[in-house]
Amino acid sequence: MAHPSYLSEQLKRTKEVDKGQGKETIFPYFADEELRKAVNLALFLNRPLLLMGEPGCGKSLLAKAVAYEWYKGELYNQHKYFEWNVKSTSKAREGLYEYDHLLRLRDANFQGQGNNIEDIERYRRWGPMAEAMRHSEAGKKAVLLIDEIDKADIDFSNDLLTELERNSFYIPETDESPSFEHKPFIVITSNGEKDLSDAFLRRCVFHYIDMFSVQKLETADTKAWLERILKARFYEPQEESDPLIEKAVMTFVALRKGMNTEASLYRKAINTSEFIDWFAILKACSDPETGPVTLADDPAFRDWLNETTNENNHVPVPFGNVLFKTTTALFNFKTMEQPLSTEAQQL
Repeated sequence: MAHPSYLSEQLKRTKEVDKGQGKETIFPYFADEELRKAVNLALFLNRPLLLMGEPGCGKSLLAKAVAYEWYKGELYNQHKYFEWNVKSTSKAREGLYEYDHLLRLRDANFQGQGNNIEDIERYRRWGPMAEAMRHSEAGKKAVLLIDEIDKADIDFSNDLLTELERNSFYIPETDESPSFEHKPFIVITSNGEKDLSDAFLRRCVFHYIDMFSVQKLETADTKAWLERILKARFYEPQEESDPLIEKAVMTFVALRKGMNTEASLYRKAINTSEFIDWFAILKACSDPETGPVTLADDPAFRDWLNETTNENNHVPVPFGNVLFKTTTALFNFKTMEQPLSTEAQQL
């Protein structure tokens, strides 16, 4: 049974889904053609997708977007989405199972209280990777996010080689060897802080998310992609003509171009995550009646909104604390050249 492809068509608006006893908000996700292709290559080959890219580019959001595409609001109720957030102290075994030795020892010392020490389920708990294996079926893969694998040491990824290849593992405490017919779809993210072994890389399909390179920033597609994100997150369909959208996009693109020319100077370039946070403030402050008073009256914001330039024909960059994450960037981009509108660029 062929598995459905990933088309990035279902998550075009913010959605609320059931999660346990509560709700979870899932934000829109627009994968470009290259990313969609990478997902479908990994699906066809039945291999994990290793995603790299700058922090804040949306790597960690892809897995949930894929799960929503296939299972809509039932991704949690049907046990089709799992996350494994890797830390510097993480061990590969934790994603597969945990065994409570202390509880079993306690039960062994107090057997007269009705606890059955032969009950494996009482002491063994499945980890997120094992859960994704257990809940994958023909044509209905579970989705697993292994987030920021580069936080752990190189042994972490090497310890998963057999499990990724064979879709099985061994539990020495119980002498079990769970094996599963259908592999989950696994998205593994890395910020590139540590190298991964060649043996691990061989088992993955690789993709680098690169939305803001020098070449891509010159294309209309990148600007249109940013506009789609803002419209989907902050507006109802009938409200999507707000001129604030283009103004914010053109400012962001101009700033990012400036950072690209001296990449080594700024270390952490602005990305999609910062852009979304920044626009949330801009939109709130653009309406003085409903926006936060202490921010809406900010002189830099008003000058930027009204295109008021200084003697150098520069406009201020409002709320730079949200955009910039280094001292150099924060002070170098207090002002910038007035960005041209799309119409002006085409003249």
